[in-house]
This record gives sequence, structure tokens and C-alpha cells, in this order.
Amino acid sequence: MTKFARVYESIVGRIESGALREGDRLPSEEQLAARYRVSVGTVQKALARLAHSGLISREHGRGTFVSGSRVGPADVNYLRFRDADGHDLPHYIHVKSIRRLKRKGAWSEFLGPASRYVRIERNMSVGGQVDLYSEFWLREAEFARLNAVGRRSLEKNLRVLLGQQLSLPTLRVDQSIRFERLPDSIARQLGLEQDRPGFVMEMRGFTLRERPLFYQRVCAAPFSENLIIVR
Repeated sequence: MTKFARVYESIVGRIESGALREGDRLPSEEQLAARYRVSVGTVQKALARLAHSGLISREHGRGTFVSGSRVGPADVNYLRFRDADGHDLPHYIHVKSIRRLKRKGAWSEFLGPASRYVRIERNMSVGGQVDLYSEFWLREAEFARLNAVGRRSLEKNLRVLLGQQLSLPTLRVDQSIRFERLPDSIARQLGLEQDRPGFVMEMRGFTLRERPLFYQRVCAAPFSENLIIVR
């Protein structure tokens, strides 16, 4: 590993572990150079790359700070529905259940080996016109680091929550959409007739160092409202 990579990976690792959180000030370039036993020039290159990625911000006369959850698309709503006049419809979210499961599936294939996973089930009503069912999967170890946040916190944007509480910003999301027959339990919740295909959207979120962070699946019955997908 090069000296540059060693400095860069160390700072990313501290952000990833929560040792450095949003708003924390990094040591000066000279202090970092002494800590890692590298030149100031090497530190400057590492900080420049971190700033370009949005992980840190450099403020003239004040220093260098961790940007935290302000990185990437985590602070926007990823799904927006609009009425015929182009107005955004409000979201109303209710947590249905939080369960620790060993069961394997698409989530475990993406998140990788873990003793258990946590599934957060949520029902969403969009302007009283579209009903959505959402499953949000995390590794149990990372959910435990949320320090038993209340259900009200889980009724907000979960990507933002992970960024704020764990310093794990969502840097990239892969999204796919298809229509298929939904499980009977989900179809009943959505008022979907048996054997009629439903809307399915899968999202796979990545955080620092392209590490898998969450797996989410959103289902809905057919709808006529305009859907805007934010990347």
C-alpha cells in the first residue's frame, strides 16, 4: 500500500467506524503528516481526494471537517409521486415491524455473510392515492449501532439516519424496476387482485469504499400517478 493510500484509507476507516463523525475537525496537515510519518504533500493529496468525494470539507482559516451525512443522495426522497398538475404528493410512513432474521434472500446475497439481518417493514401512503409496502434490510451489527432508535426515527429517511447516526453515507444506489406477481400477504395489504402483477423496485445502497450498506424493496399496486425516481 502506498503512503497516499495508507493515509486515505485510515481516514476513511475512522469515518466508517464512527471515530470521526459529521462536524468533527481533522488535525492540521502537519499533525497528520507527523502521525502517519509522511510528507505534508502526501497528506494534501489524500485530503484533496477525500474532499472531491464529499467526505470532508475544507474551510479557509478554520480547518478541515467531516461532511458526514451531507454526502451523496442520502438527503433527498428517492421516490416522488406527482399529481396531474405536477405537484409532489406528501408521504405518510408507518413502521409495521422490526425483525431480526437469519433467513437468506436477495438481501443476504448483496449484504454478504452475517449471523442475522434486520428487516424494517414500513407501509407508506402517498397523498392518500398510492399505497407502498417497503422492506429495508441491514446487517444486525449495524442496526445495533443505531442505539435502539425509536420507531419515529425509523419513519423518516433511513438513508439519512444511517449517515447521521453511523457516519455511513449513501454514496451510490443501484435501482431496478419490474412487474411481477407479489406474495399473497403483500398483495392483500395493497389491495391487489390475486395473480395480477405489481410494481417492484429494488435498491441496493453502497457506502464508503463501495461497501454494501442496505437492501430495499418497494412494492405497489398499479398506479396512474407520475413517479419521479431520484438518483
